[in-house]
Amino acid sequence: MKENKEYLAYLGECYVQLELAKRRFKTFKMFNFSCDLIGENWAKIEIKSALPSWCRAYKEKVNKTYEYKHWQFRVTTEGQRESDFFICVPFESLDQPPLGFFIFPRGSLKTLGKSDIISVFESDIKGYFKKSNKENKFKYLNNWDLILKFKEETRQENLSTL
Repeated sequence: MKENKEYLAYLGECYVQLELAKRRFKTFKMFNFSCDLIGENWAKIEIKSALPSWCRAYKEKVNKTYEYKHWQFRVTTEGQRESDFFICVPFESLDQPPLGFFIFPRGSLKTLGKSDIISVFESDIKGYFKKSNKENKFKYLNNWDLILKFKEETRQENLSTL
């Protein structure tokens, strides 16, 4: 099981590096550092990969049980929390390419200090939402411009918003 997790993490990193290379953006792998990659513009990038989980919810009002698919990405260390971007890579299975890439700037994750889990739901990937859903994660799906246009000076602005 541990081998699958390591393979999944490595696979996510490879796909992210490939996507950034397509955009002619250089990244450098960081070993024994708080983040996975450093971009050519000094952006600290943490990559998280996950396979789907299923949740069951029982609605008493309509007397039905609903199942929905979601992906959970765990931020485990204090050093990872200091990254400028979190790229969450949801996989359907290990032998298929990722369903997309969620690029979250650190400032968009206001509850990161309280909760160490970033959740992405199937509706976030497909882009359909209820009108009451205020946090629309679809705007972070495959939005590589967030990283490409990052300037090191904005790191201090992001720190001040936390």
